[in-house]
Amino acid sequence: MNEMSPCCAFDPSLPKDSTGWFEIDPLRSFCLGMILLEIESLSPGKEGIFTSREAVRTLKMGPRRLRSFMAARVALKRLARQLGLVDKSLLDRAIETLDPDGVAPCLAESGFPCSVSHSFRFVAAVANRHPVGLDLEVVSNKALRTWHLFMSPKEQGLLSVSGLSPDKAATRAWTIKEAAAKALGLPLVQAFREVEIIRIDEKEGMMKYQEKIYPARHVEGAGHVITLITFDDL
Repeated sequence: MNEMSPCCAFDPSLPKDSTGWFEIDPLRSFCLGMILLEIESLSPGKEGIFTSREAVRTLKMGPRRLRSFMAARVALKRLARQLGLVDKSLLDRAIETLDPDGVAPCLAESGFPCSVSHSFRFVAAVANRHPVGLDLEVVSNKALRTWHLFMSPKEQGLLSVSGLSPDKAATRAWTIKEAAAKALGLPLVQAFREVEIIRIDEKEGMMKYQEKIYPARHVEGAGHVITLITFDDL
Protein backbone atom coordinates (compact mmCIF):
# COMPACT_ATOMS: atom_id res chain seq x y z
CA MET A 1 0.00 0.00 0.00
CA ASN A 2 1.26 3.47 -0.86
CA GLU A 3 2.09 5.59 2.16
CA MET A 4 0.50 9.04 2.25
CA SER A 5 2.56 12.09 3.00
CA PRO A 6 1.38 14.33 5.86
CA CYS A 7 -0.37 16.64 3.35
CA CYS A 8 -2.46 13.72 2.09
CA ALA A 9 -4.14 12.49 5.26
CA PHE A 10 -7.72 11.26 4.99
CA ASP A 11 -10.18 13.56 6.76
CA PRO A 12 -12.83 11.38 8.49
CA SER A 13 -15.09 14.40 9.08
CA LEU A 14 -15.95 14.64 5.38
CA PRO A 15 -19.13 13.05 3.99
CA LYS A 16 -18.70 9.34 3.42
CA ASP A 17 -18.90 7.87 -0.07
CA SER A 18 -21.12 5.09 -1.38
CA THR A 19 -19.18 2.15 0.01
CA GLY A 20 -22.45 0.51 1.00
CA TRP A 21 -22.99 -0.35 -2.66
CA PHE A 22 -19.47 -1.60 -3.36
CA GLU A 23 -16.67 -3.06 -1.28
CA ILE A 24 -14.03 -0.75 -2.76
CA ASP A 25 -11.44 -1.04 0.02
CA PRO A 26 -9.55 -3.75 -1.92
CA LEU A 27 -8.94 -1.17 -4.66
CA ARG A 28 -8.05 1.61 -2.24
CA SER A 29 -5.05 -0.37 -1.05
CA PHE A 30 -3.47 0.01 -4.50
CA CYS A 31 -3.81 3.78 -4.90
CA LEU A 32 -3.36 7.04 -3.05
CA GLY A 33 -7.08 7.61 -2.63
CA MET A 34 -10.42 6.62 -4.13
CA ILE A 35 -13.99 7.81 -3.81
CA LEU A 36 -17.34 6.43 -5.00
CA LEU A 37 -20.54 8.48 -4.93
CA GLU A 38 -24.15 7.98 -5.94
CA ILE A 39 -24.93 10.78 -8.41
CA GLU A 40 -28.52 11.25 -7.26
CA SER A 41 -27.25 12.29 -3.82
CA LEU A 42 -25.01 15.08 -5.11
CA SER A 43 -25.89 18.75 -4.84
CA PRO A 44 -23.82 21.61 -6.29
CA GLY A 45 -24.56 23.88 -3.31
CA LYS A 46 -25.56 27.53 -3.23
CA GLU A 47 -22.13 28.86 -4.15
CA GLY A 48 -21.76 26.62 -7.22
CA ILE A 49 -18.91 24.24 -7.93
CA PHE A 50 -17.36 25.20 -11.28
CA THR A 51 -14.13 27.10 -11.78
CA SER A 52 -14.05 29.47 -14.75
CA ARG A 53 -12.31 26.81 -16.86
CA GLU A 54 -14.91 24.22 -15.91
CA ALA A 55 -17.79 26.63 -16.51
CA VAL A 56 -16.63 27.24 -20.08
CA ARG A 57 -16.85 23.50 -20.74
CA THR A 58 -20.50 23.43 -19.68
CA LEU A 59 -21.75 26.13 -22.06
CA LYS A 60 -22.83 23.78 -24.86
CA MET A 61 -23.76 20.77 -22.74
CA GLY A 62 -27.22 19.26 -22.66
CA PRO A 63 -28.81 18.21 -19.35
CA ARG A 64 -27.51 14.63 -19.40
CA ARG A 65 -23.92 15.58 -20.26
CA LEU A 66 -24.00 18.39 -17.71
CA ARG A 67 -25.18 15.97 -15.02
CA SER A 68 -22.26 13.60 -15.59
CA PHE A 69 -19.74 16.46 -15.91
CA MET A 70 -20.95 17.92 -12.62
CA ALA A 71 -20.73 14.52 -10.93
CA ALA A 72 -17.14 14.05 -12.06
CA ARG A 73 -16.19 17.51 -10.79
CA VAL A 74 -17.81 16.86 -7.39
CA ALA A 75 -16.01 13.51 -7.05
CA LEU A 76 -12.60 14.99 -7.91
CA LYS A 77 -13.05 17.99 -5.62
CA ARG A 78 -14.21 15.80 -2.74
CA LEU A 79 -11.26 13.46 -3.30
CA ALA A 80 -8.90 16.45 -3.22
CA ARG A 81 -10.40 17.44 0.12
CA GLN A 82 -10.17 13.91 1.53
CA LEU A 83 -6.49 13.77 0.62
CA GLY A 84 -5.83 17.15 2.23
CA LEU A 85 -4.68 18.71 -1.05
CA VAL A 86 -6.66 21.92 -0.52
CA ASP A 87 -7.40 24.17 2.43
CA LYS A 88 -10.66 23.29 4.16
CA SER A 89 -11.90 26.86 3.74
CA LEU A 90 -11.46 26.81 -0.04
CA LEU A 91 -14.76 26.88 -1.94
CA ASP A 92 -15.47 24.18 -4.50
CA ARG A 93 -15.51 26.74 -7.30
CA ALA A 94 -11.84 27.47 -6.55
CA ILE A 95 -10.71 23.83 -6.82
CA GLU A 96 -9.61 23.07 -10.38
CA THR A 97 -10.34 19.63 -11.84
CA LEU A 98 -9.50 20.23 -15.51
CA ASP A 99 -6.05 20.28 -17.04
CA PRO A 100 -5.17 23.31 -19.17
CA ASP A 101 -6.14 21.24 -22.23
CA GLY A 102 -9.72 21.49 -20.97
CA VAL A 103 -10.27 17.74 -21.26
CA ALA A 104 -8.06 15.63 -18.97
CA PRO A 105 -8.93 15.57 -15.26
CA CYS A 106 -6.64 17.01 -12.62
CA LEU A 107 -6.76 16.96 -8.84
CA ALA A 108 -6.64 20.56 -7.62
CA GLU A 109 -3.55 21.10 -9.80
CA SER A 110 -1.62 18.94 -7.33
CA GLY A 111 0.30 17.00 -9.95
CA PHE A 112 -1.01 13.65 -8.72
CA PRO A 113 -2.22 11.43 -11.59
CA CYS A 114 -5.96 10.86 -11.35
CA SER A 115 -8.85 9.29 -13.22
CA VAL A 116 -12.63 9.56 -13.07
CA SER A 117 -15.47 7.45 -14.45
CA HIS A 118 -19.24 7.39 -14.16
CA SER A 119 -22.40 5.54 -15.07
CA PHE A 120 -25.85 7.08 -14.91
CA ARG A 121 -26.01 6.09 -11.23
CA PHE A 122 -22.47 6.28 -9.83
CA VAL A 123 -19.30 8.32 -10.18
CA ALA A 124 -15.85 7.22 -9.01
CA ALA A 125 -12.52 9.04 -8.85
CA VAL A 126 -9.03 7.85 -7.99
CA ALA A 127 -5.63 9.43 -7.34
CA ASN A 128 -2.20 7.85 -7.34
CA ARG A 129 1.50 8.70 -7.34
CA HIS A 130 1.90 6.98 -10.72
CA PRO A 131 -0.25 6.79 -13.88
CA VAL A 132 -3.67 5.41 -13.01
CA GLY A 133 -6.82 4.52 -14.90
CA LEU A 134 -10.32 3.82 -13.62
CA ASP A 135 -13.43 2.60 -15.40
CA LEU A 136 -16.94 2.08 -14.05
CA GLU A 137 -19.46 0.21 -16.18
CA VAL A 138 -22.87 -1.39 -15.87
CA VAL A 139 -22.69 -5.16 -16.34
CA SER A 140 -24.68 -5.83 -19.52
CA ASN A 141 -24.59 -7.54 -22.90
CA LYS A 142 -23.39 -4.33 -24.56
CA ALA A 143 -19.75 -5.40 -24.50
CA LEU A 144 -20.71 -8.82 -25.88
CA ARG A 145 -22.40 -7.21 -28.88
CA THR A 146 -19.28 -5.16 -29.70
CA TRP A 147 -16.44 -7.45 -28.60
CA HIS A 148 -15.18 -7.80 -32.17
CA LEU A 149 -14.39 -4.07 -32.12
CA PHE A 150 -12.12 -4.07 -29.06
CA MET A 151 -10.92 -7.67 -28.60
CA SER A 152 -8.66 -9.76 -30.79
CA PRO A 153 -9.67 -13.38 -31.54
CA LYS A 154 -7.09 -14.49 -28.96
CA GLU A 155 -8.62 -12.20 -26.32
CA GLN A 156 -12.13 -13.36 -27.20
CA GLY A 157 -11.06 -16.90 -26.36
CA LEU A 158 -10.41 -15.81 -22.77
CA LEU A 159 -14.10 -15.14 -22.16
CA SER A 160 -15.09 -18.80 -22.15
CA VAL A 161 -12.35 -19.83 -19.70
CA SER A 162 -12.82 -16.97 -17.23
CA GLY A 163 -15.34 -18.82 -15.08
CA LEU A 164 -17.67 -15.82 -15.37
CA SER A 165 -20.94 -15.36 -17.21
CA PRO A 166 -20.40 -13.93 -20.73
CA ASP A 167 -21.77 -10.49 -19.83
CA LYS A 168 -19.56 -10.16 -16.73
CA ALA A 169 -16.46 -11.37 -18.56
CA ALA A 170 -16.98 -9.08 -21.56
CA THR A 171 -17.72 -6.08 -19.35
CA ARG A 172 -14.48 -6.65 -17.47
CA ALA A 173 -12.59 -6.87 -20.77
CA TRP A 174 -14.02 -3.53 -21.87
CA THR A 175 -13.15 -1.87 -18.56
CA ILE A 176 -9.56 -3.10 -18.81
CA LYS A 177 -9.12 -1.46 -22.21
CA GLU A 178 -10.76 1.79 -21.14
CA ALA A 179 -8.95 2.07 -17.79
CA ALA A 180 -5.64 1.37 -19.52
CA ALA A 181 -6.37 4.02 -22.16
CA LYS A 182 -6.96 6.61 -19.44
CA ALA A 183 -3.81 5.72 -17.52
CA LEU A 184 -1.62 5.66 -20.62
CA GLY A 185 -3.15 8.75 -22.21
CA LEU A 186 -4.07 6.81 -25.34
CA PRO A 187 -7.09 7.25 -27.61
CA LEU A 188 -9.45 4.39 -26.88
CA VAL A 189 -9.13 2.89 -30.37
CA GLN A 190 -5.35 2.83 -29.95
CA ALA A 191 -5.71 1.04 -26.61
CA PHE A 192 -7.93 -1.53 -28.34
CA ARG A 193 -4.95 -2.42 -30.54
CA GLU A 194 -1.97 -1.95 -28.23
CA VAL A 195 -3.28 -3.19 -24.86
CA GLU A 196 -3.55 -6.97 -24.80
CA ILE A 197 -5.74 -8.72 -22.26
CA ILE A 198 -4.09 -11.95 -21.16
CA ARG A 199 -6.44 -13.00 -18.35
CA ILE A 200 -10.04 -12.27 -17.40
CA ASP A 201 -10.96 -12.98 -13.80
CA GLU A 202 -13.58 -11.95 -11.27
CA LYS A 203 -11.22 -9.90 -9.10
CA GLU A 204 -7.89 -9.59 -10.93
CA GLY A 205 -7.33 -9.77 -14.66
CA MET A 206 -4.02 -9.27 -16.43
CA MET A 207 -3.01 -7.09 -19.38
CA LYS A 208 0.13 -6.52 -21.40
CA TYR A 209 1.46 -3.26 -22.79
CA GLN A 210 4.82 -2.88 -24.52
CA GLU A 211 5.87 -6.35 -23.35
CA LYS A 212 5.17 -5.61 -19.69
CA ILE A 213 2.37 -7.28 -17.72
CA TYR A 214 0.10 -5.38 -15.33
CA PRO A 215 -2.80 -6.43 -13.08
CA ALA A 216 -6.31 -5.10 -13.65
CA ARG A 217 -8.18 -5.15 -10.37
CA HIS A 218 -11.97 -5.34 -10.21
CA VAL A 219 -14.78 -4.94 -7.70
CA GLU A 220 -18.44 -5.56 -8.48
CA GLY A 221 -21.62 -4.31 -6.84
CA ALA A 222 -25.10 -2.98 -7.62
CA GLY A 223 -24.86 -4.34 -11.15
CA HIS A 224 -21.63 -2.45 -11.87
CA VAL A 225 -17.94 -3.28 -12.25
CA ILE A 226 -15.12 -0.92 -11.28
CA THR A 227 -11.68 -1.61 -12.73
CA LEU A 228 -8.42 -0.06 -11.50
CA ILE A 229 -5.10 -0.19 -13.35
CA THR A 230 -1.88 1.43 -12.15
CA PHE A 231 1.41 1.73 -14.02
CA ASP A 232 4.03 2.14 -11.33
CA ASP A 233 7.02 1.57 -13.63
CA LEU A 234 6.19 3.76 -16.63
